[in-house]
Amino acid sequence: MQHPNDDLEPTEILATRLPGTTPAGGDPLGAGARLGRYRLQSLLGRGGMGEVYLAEQLEPVRRTVALKLLRLRRLEARHLAYFEVERQLLAQMRHPAIAQIYDAGATAEGFPFFAMEYIEGSPVTRFCDERRLPLRQRIELFIRICEGVQHAHQKGVIHRDLKPGNILVDEVDGRPLPKIIDFGIATAASRALDGSGHERAGTPAYMSPEQAGDDPAAVDTRSDVYSLGVVLYELLTGQRPGAAGETAGTSRQRQPLPSEKLAALPAEEAARVAVAQGGSVAGLRKLLRNELDWVVAKATRQERSERYASAAELVDDLRRFLHGQPVLAVPASRGYVWGKFFGRHRTALIAAGVMLAALLGGLTMSLYGLSQARMQRAVAEQRSDELEKVVAFQQSMLESLDMQTMGVRLAEALNRQAASLDPLASEGFGALLARADTTDLARELVDHSLLSSAEAAIERDFADDPQLASELRESVARVQAALGLSVKAANNFGQVADYRSGALGESDAATLRARQGQVFALLAAADLEQAQALLQRSLPQAASLPANDGVRVKLQLAQAQIAQAKGDRERSKTMREELLAALVGQFGERDPAAMEVLNELAGAQRVLGELDQSRANLERLLPMRSEVLGAEHEDTLATLGNLAILRMVTGEKEGAVALQRDLTAKQIARLGAEHPLSLHARGTLANMLTDSGRAEEALPLMQSVLEARMRVLGGEHPQTIRARLNLATNYARLHDYASALPLEEQVIESRSRLLGPTHPDTVSILINHAGTLHRAGRSADTLKMLNDLVPLARQVLGEKHPQTQASLLIRAEANMALGRSDAAIAAYTELFDMRQRVLGDEHLETITAAWNLVDAYNALGQPERAASWHQRYLAPLLAAAPSTLNEAQTNLVAAMREGRRPGKE
Repeated sequence: MQHPNDDLEPTEILATRLPGTTPAGGDPLGAGARLGRYRLQSLLGRGGMGEVYLAEQLEPVRRTVALKLLRLRRLEARHLAYFEVERQLLAQMRHPAIAQIYDAGATAEGFPFFAMEYIEGSPVTRFCDERRLPLRQRIELFIRICEGVQHAHQKGVIHRDLKPGNILVDEVDGRPLPKIIDFGIATAASRALDGSGHERAGTPAYMSPEQAGDDPAAVDTRSDVYSLGVVLYELLTGQRPGAAGETAGTSRQRQPLPSEKLAALPAEEAARVAVAQGGSVAGLRKLLRNELDWVVAKATRQERSERYASAAELVDDLRRFLHGQPVLAVPASRGYVWGKFFGRHRTALIAAGVMLAALLGGLTMSLYGLSQARMQRAVAEQRSDELEKVVAFQQSMLESLDMQTMGVRLAEALNRQAASLDPLASEGFGALLARADTTDLARELVDHSLLSSAEAAIERDFADDPQLASELRESVARVQAALGLSVKAANNFGQVADYRSGALGESDAATLRARQGQVFALLAAADLEQAQALLQRSLPQAASLPANDGVRVKLQLAQAQIAQAKGDRERSKTMREELLAALVGQFGERDPAAMEVLNELAGAQRVLGELDQSRANLERLLPMRSEVLGAEHEDTLATLGNLAILRMVTGEKEGAVALQRDLTAKQIARLGAEHPLSLHARGTLANMLTDSGRAEEALPLMQSVLEARMRVLGGEHPQTIRARLNLATNYARLHDYASALPLEEQVIESRSRLLGPTHPDTVSILINHAGTLHRAGRSADTLKMLNDLVPLARQVLGEKHPQTQASLLIRAEANMALGRSDAAIAAYTELFDMRQRVLGDEHLETITAAWNLVDAYNALGQPERAASWHQRYLAPLLAAAPSTLNEAQTNLVAAMREGRRPGKE
């Protein structure tokens, strides 16, 4: 059910820049002062970042708010846009345990402010102590707090300053109601104040080790889990883990566990803590030592990978404790598990003992039999549920396997083994292994050792239960599809669909789901004919499903994919457009199925070169997916990345960089800075910065990406080699050829060895290297390379390839630099003839080649020959009406009018 306040109020969608009202010197504002639509009533408190006021909002609604004015530093104009994005993200949060952000903006002096829900409450620790809440009620209250944190994390927001003072509790209808305040405010301010992240938000005593460190990129949702662990510690013991004033996250000594902290307290203080929780010191210590110690310890691990992965996992373990179930943080042992089982079922077990005694006495045989049957049925049902969870967990783990990384690790292990057995032969073995496809090797090992064994076990052990066998086979098929084993996946999906067709009918949703998996596996295996034949059978059956059912829509999209794969791109686009119109007309454009089709349509438009239309559709799609699916949903992030690239290729470089920064921050927050997806996002951002003329800014980012990929993937991984090449290109843009050339040589050596000297990627880097040598003033070395390289490029890449054409341009430029005018003109002419032949007379690249000749003839003092080329190829474009030119033509005309030299490779 939708909450009545789910829609943003008018104040939440306004960006404000208030007239100058902030006193100089940071003095508090007086009662009655106005900040835009707010009238201040009193000062509630001051802190390191600013003041909090009780205020009245005057329009468009009247209400009491808490207004936080942040005066640590002013926001400059260039930071306001990012600050606006961040506050919109904060306003998306809707949870009973989170104080609502109503409005945000900045004063004319640049000080940011937030207007938020006013909470009349006490810090959670004080509330619990004043009302003497028992241990169970404290944990129940803490669970509601964790649920609020988890909600924010799902919205892409990290608090970074969770502490009792930011968790206020009030009593509503006799029930404690927690409210988390300042959620993300410090983050929004610091990000806006300093894009480099140098502003560190947080309170030292509750700060995680990574947050207390020097790398802001290391902070993710697990930092909030750490802070929650410290708050729980304080709720249980009345004390924080470390000594007074100590930063918990940076302490080098092991922090005492809660039970140890309680034991170390003076007797009077320990008794006060225990009585406040409704028990004795010994009883509280026993509860803490047996289980809650483990929960707190896991939440506050120094290594974030060892903590609870999310606030939801912490909640799950605390609920287990409250329900008497085994706590996952406690090391498993039979005694512990059976002890918890006995604790949960004490009455039932005693009753069972009485019944057993009666059985032995011959009194209640039938009752015993009935109770045993019921018990067995309950155990069987519970076991079934557990097995389903295990299968789902194992399937998700297998689907997420990264075959490339596994292949690299396999190669590293083999190299280590070879070196230990025969150090002299290890180098040759390593070179030979580097030429093998370790990704395919890893995939083959997983397939042979795991998936094929699973298939055999299904055939052997579940032949008498075909329904269960089909469910297990479908799970194997999904893993096979995720790992790229498309033919095997199609076969297994087919067997599942055939069984369900006979048992349930061809139009049953479960049958059609398996058919959809079979169709997409066939498409991945490039078996278009069989995929199309299946679609012709399945689409009429899918008509019984709702029009926006995911399976039905995917089958319809598969039709469009087949048309595109067969080369009929216009028909493929038309099919997507028709499907989108039908879904939007019936369900609206925010329907998940409609959004999926819109995304597919944008992809089809991009393939057709309709970049403006593709971008416009992605601009529509991104806010819808963010709102409906969440800002961190994988579909939302995929749209964000695609839109950033399209903005880049359509010339809006600043907008592209801003989007890519957002994507990079989200991936780091979700996955950590060195996850492959995070590294890809960081590398793409660095490339965009370089292409935007900000090579200096991109340099440290490229260096860090290369270092991480070398450490995570190894020096020979294709992504590592690509990162090395990107860094070399960036150095060349900065005219630091002393750094660029050695990196390019490393890439040449790696690609020549791993791919072969005539591989297209090897030839491309050789051409890049020739161009860098020329720009470094080594034109003679450039020409020596190009003697063999130009014919090789024609043979391997073909004349249409931009790098083949670039090799001729580099040859011409190097000859010009050495004063070899005839050879230069010959190379320029050869380039023109090639482009005219493969691209046509009116193509922009052909005209640019003519401009190269005009420029060269003018430089050689031959204006009459330059005029001839100018009149034939440049003059028509210069004379054209501006309204008839596209963006690329307009840019070329502007360059020619400004007298800039034609672009050199």
